[in-house]
Amino acid sequence: MELIKIFLGILLVICLILNINFKAIRDFYEEQNTLHESIEASSPFGLYVKDYKGKVKIVDVLKYTPAMNAGLEPGDRILKVNDIQVKDVKAFFEVMESVRIERPVKLLVYRVDSCSTFSVEIRPFERICK
Repeated sequence: MELIKIFLGILLVICLILNINFKAIRDFYEEQNTLHESIEASSPFGLYVKDYKGKVKIVDVLKYTPAMNAGLEPGDRILKVNDIQVKDVKAFFEVMESVRIERPVKLLVYRVDSCSTFSVEIRPFERICK
């Protein structure tokens, strides 16, 4: 982090000397940072997920939710939803939008702790009241 600050300071001095539009460079740098920031969001099944190295990482599993009942854990990586590969949170939610919430959802999950891949079916809450 310290090297980045030094680099940006040197870059600023060079830009001032050469009369380069520093605002355009700063805007470009901020745009690049925004593109690389992780997107975090929650799903209707009780999962809190974020982008992580080209995969969808489960950050948290809310208690008493379908995701917890399915055995999902923080740190698990979601590879597929209903046999559709997802590489980031945006793709995950695009697939989730097409899923009917009252039907089970099949996930292919990679568990880092055990270095294993497994399928899990998340069943929605059952309605007791009619």
